[in-house]
Amino acid sequence: MIVTVTPNPALDITYAVPVVALGESHRVASVSERAGGKGLNVASVLATMGHGAVAVAPVGETDIDLFRSDLGARRVLHRLVPSPCPTRRSVAVVEASGRATLFNEPGIGQSQRVWDRVVDEVATLAPTASVLTVSGSFPPGADADLVRTLTRLAHEAGLRVVLDVSGVHLSRVLALGPDLVKPNRVEAAQTLTGLGRGEVPSVPGAARALVAAGARSAIVSDGTNGLVLVHGDVALRAHLPRPLSGNPTGAGDALTAALAADLDGIADLPQGAEAWAAVLRRGVAWAAAAVLQPVAGTVDEADVERLLPAVEIEELRS
Repeated sequence: MIVTVTPNPALDITYAVPVVALGESHRVASVSERAGGKGLNVASVLATMGHGAVAVAPVGETDIDLFRSDLGARRVLHRLVPSPCPTRRSVAVVEASGRATLFNEPGIGQSQRVWDRVVDEVATLAPTASVLTVSGSFPPGADADLVRTLTRLAHEAGLRVVLDVSGVHLSRVLALGPDLVKPNRVEAAQTLTGLGRGEVPSVPGAARALVAAGARSAIVSDGTNGLVLVHGDVALRAHLPRPLSGNPTGAGDALTAALAADLDGIADLPQGAEAWAAVLRRGVAWAAAAVLQPVAGTVDEADVERLLPAVEIEELRS
């Protein structure tokens, strides 16, 4: 089983419009509202693809019934922690071309009591889990050691840890050896600059630097250029031959879901270039399938199967 933690969930609102014209009024073709936030999206994709997952997140008391209803309708198992702080809103305006413009509220800081309850929920689930993911942003004033606490708890319980976080929450946890970290190119560069590693010349260089800083393995994504993995002496690039047109907002979450699914139930990280190539092929296919969906947190298994053979893997030399 996989436990996903979303420190900063959101009510995701998606507007579909023909095209965005700055300074003009727009007629919305369709609108959707759903429980969102990166970790909830990860759990939703896992549920769609038939993998056991439980989503943990602090949710405002005024929104918690809506979240429970929506997640239940999607068959996403969840352990929501009630919070007195209202849940933030995230608005995506998606054009017919697939270009998405996002407006993300920062969220409101939670009390330490709420964070302690989030940790308690993970501790309760850990004995029956094999993977923990922590994904997304953090509200202002969030406990800077929360990811360290969760990583330590997970490792003591024998879980693998997959982190899609950035900034201080990533830099402070690297020394604990998280099993897999997956920032994007900009997040990786910012994290490494904060660690005093200097300018990072390339995406492979960023992945290698994150491993050197303590991560057991690192994947750095670079938009339509694909992603780079480094684990030990394995360095691979994975990408599609041509970028897809669609809504990219949930691609990273689908990638996290695929990675967690590959680690679920196995004793350790994959070993060797061939094993990692299979992991990356599935990860890129899941991420690409998410681009084809109008809202984040969804994939179509038929799209995944169609895209898998198209993923290209390239071995990188030092």
